[in-house]
This record gives sequence, structure tokens and C-alpha cells, in this order.
Amino acid sequence: MAYLDGKLSPADTKEFEKQLALSAELKKDVDDIKHILQLSTELSMCRKVNVEKNWQKVSGRIKLHKQYTNFVKYLRNSAAILTLPLILLTGTLLYQTDANKWEAEEIETVEVLSVPGTISKINLPDGSVVWLNSGSTLTYARNFRQGARKVSLQGEAYFKVESDKENRFDVVLPGHLVVSAYGTEFNINAYPDNNRIETTLVKGVVAVGKENTTNASILKPNQQFIYSKKEDIATTKTVSLSVTTGWKDGKMVFKRANMLEIIERLSRKFNVDIILEGEELYGYEYSATFINETLPEILSLLEDSAPIKCRIVEPRQSEDSSFSKRKVIITVKTNR
Repeated sequence: MAYLDGKLSPADTKEFEKQLALSAELKKDVDDIKHILQLSTELSMCRKVNVEKNWQKVSGRIKLHKQYTNFVKYLRNSAAILTLPLILLTGTLLYQTDANKWEAEEIETVEVLSVPGTISKINLPDGSVVWLNSGSTLTYARNFRQGARKVSLQGEAYFKVESDKENRFDVVLPGHLVVSAYGTEFNINAYPDNNRIETTLVKGVVAVGKENTTNASILKPNQQFIYSKKEDIATTKTVSLSVTTGWKDGKMVFKRANMLEIIERLSRKFNVDIILEGEELYGYEYSATFINETLPEILSLLEDSAPIKCRIVEPRQSEDSSFSKRKVIITVKTNR
């Protein structure tokens, strides 16, 4: 960023440009960042234009010109008096029909919900692919028109964005956050009931920032942008991609994960409520990788790794014929 802003010293600038000449990957990343910043600035300038006021001026001139033209035609050919209204009416109806049809297509949206315990794969209109994690919702226009590539996410998703340097791909998240890219791969965890929103970059470059602003954080591969909704604070750190994106391939990877993180991910994957009974449990940490294991098998492995006891409470039918949610109660194992 300092190089693009012109804040490096002449010596540092010369050294950085030497590195650019030696690394094609570094040059591509710098070009992508420069492109994102340039278009963000252009977008900000466009928002300052008073479109409505300028359109009123132009439409007024068009209206006067049309009135003058119609009047001249009327004088030249009086026979058109009978047929002209019919032609104008027919043309207007056809135009309105096409316009209404276009508008209906423009606002038509698709909402995809990945039910608890499943992972859904979605092919977007521009060729991009999205993997949607358990209990997540993705909303997007059925047809991306005029290069507007925008989707909304609640939950977790892995994006493989089709490359398009002219048309930015935006993911709108809770808390007025927007993740922008032009062709890359990244993971977003933004469940509504979670205070944290996490964006992890796998390949390429992405920008993360608030809506209607040009101040965004640029991520590099293996970096994670973490936003705390309650505190309105953002941080960036380096993470393990296998832990963050393993779910896409059906894996659950834990590296020194505390019990709160473990029960959160198990709850979403298996659609169960997990209750911890005992403050001591919150201090336990685990490192493990699960692929095809069932919930009872995972709980059994956790019991073998720490002095805990897991008990599954199966759903029960209530008086209104509905069933309660399956529960798991975890307690500290006592020596008897």
C-alpha cells in the first residue's frame, strides 16, 4: 500500500520495483490491488454526481425536441392525424411491456438455504461457484445484468469467483460489510448469531470494508479479516487454511481449539444443541481432524482425550406432536 500511495523512499521504491521484476506473482497481486483501489475511487466519485438533477435537464430538452418534431410532421402530413395516435399508442404499449418484463427479470432474486447438516454447491450466473455450509443462506439476482455481480450471505460460504477485471464481485454481509473481488477464492463465516464475521483469503486478492466507503482492508492469501459486530473493531491475522476451509471438503479440522469453538462447529454440522456443565470444560483444548465420523464417534474420541462425559438426549415428542431438538450434555468426569 505504501508503494501505491507513493510513500516509499527512492531507495525503497527502487528495491521494491526490483522485486516486482523478479516475481510475476507479486506483480499480479500489486496490479490487482491497484485495480481495486482505482475502481473504488471511481465508484466514490460516481456517487457524488447528482444523477436526478442532470437527468431532469436532459429529459426536458428531449421533450421540447420531440414536441417540435411532432408539430412539423403534423403540418407536413395532415393525413397522419388519424394513424399517428394509434402508432404512438402501440409503440408505447410495446415499450412498456418490454420495460416491465426487463424490470421484473432485473429484480427477480434467488434464495438458497443449506439445511442444517448439509453442504450445498451453487453455480452463479457469471460462472462463479459457491459452497454453502450448514444453516446458511445465499441471495442473488437470477441474472447478473450490466456486470452487477452482487450476492448477500448469512452464514458460511466458500467462494470461487470467476475472473472478470471489468466487473467487481461483491458479497454483502451483516453489519454493512462488503467483500469485493474480481476473480479469486475466499471463505466467509458470517452467521447472524455469531458476534464475529471472518473473511479468509485462499487465492488472489480481496478487499473488505463497510458499504459506501472507500476505506477497505486488502488481504493476502492465508490472511483472515475478523470483524467484531458489538465492538465495531476489525483485526487481521494469519491462519491455517485447512482449519478454516476444510468443511468444504467434508472435514472438521481443529488445532488447539477450545471447547466453545468445538461445540459451535459440532452443533452446526449435526444440528444439535450442546450444553456444557462445568466451568472447567471451557479450558480444554483439542487438536484433531474428523472426516466421516458420526456424532457419537466424535464424542467418544473427545471422551478418550479428556476427563469428560458426553450424554446424548434424543428428541422427544411434545403434546402438539412436534419434536424437540436432539441435545448433547457434556460434563466433567468424576472419579468414583
